[in-house]
Formats: sequence, C-alpha cells, structure tokens
Amino acid sequence: MNKLLLGATAALFLFLNAGAAQAHRGPGFDCSTARNATEISICESRRLSRLDRRLTYWYGRAKERARYFDQTRWLRQEQRAWLRARNACGWRRFCIARKYRQRIRVLRNYYEHV
Repeated sequence: MNKLLLGATAALFLFLNAGAAQAHRGPGFDCSTARNATEISICESRRLSRLDRRLTYWYGRAKERARYFDQTRWLRQEQRAWLRARNACGWRRFCIARKYRQRIRVLRNYYEHV
C-alpha cells in the first residue's frame, strides 16, 4: 500500500513540475518576430513575459467591451499609442514593467466600468 501511495505521489510531483516548466511560456507574442530592444527584453524576462500575458488577457476583455459599445477603433488606436510608449523604454526593464502595469490598470478599469 505504501508503494502505491509513494508511486502516486511521485507521479503527481512529476506532473506538477512539468506544469511549472510550462509556466514560463513567454509573452503573448511570438519571440521569433521580436524586432526591437523592448520586445527582446520582454522575451528574455519571465516577469515581463508574465506581464505581457496579463496585458493580452485584459486587452482581449476590453476588446469585447469595446465591440459592444462600438469603440473598437478607439481602443485599437489607444493600444497602438501605448505600444509606441512601451517601445520607447528600449532595454530598460523597469520602465517596461511600469508601462505594463499602468496599461493593465487602464484596460481592467475600462472593462470593469464601461
């Protein structure tokens, strides 16, 4: 009985570790197309990749809301302006992270209150 329990525990451990290895999936964009210092920095950083995935989630939610209120064009223009501001950070990871946190707050607020 102990061997069965030990085997099940080992299998669960391996399964959870495999999931943890996949947890760093990278950002919400394809890193093979990274073309500037900011995008390369995001691809090289777990923290920035995680922020990018969160932003992708909230941007998707905001797009759903924008479609309902016929504000899709406005939201897309806002996102493009934000991308230009983010890319102006260059290699400075603190700057990039700050831009992401600010944009996530804006998108989440838009989704929750519009």
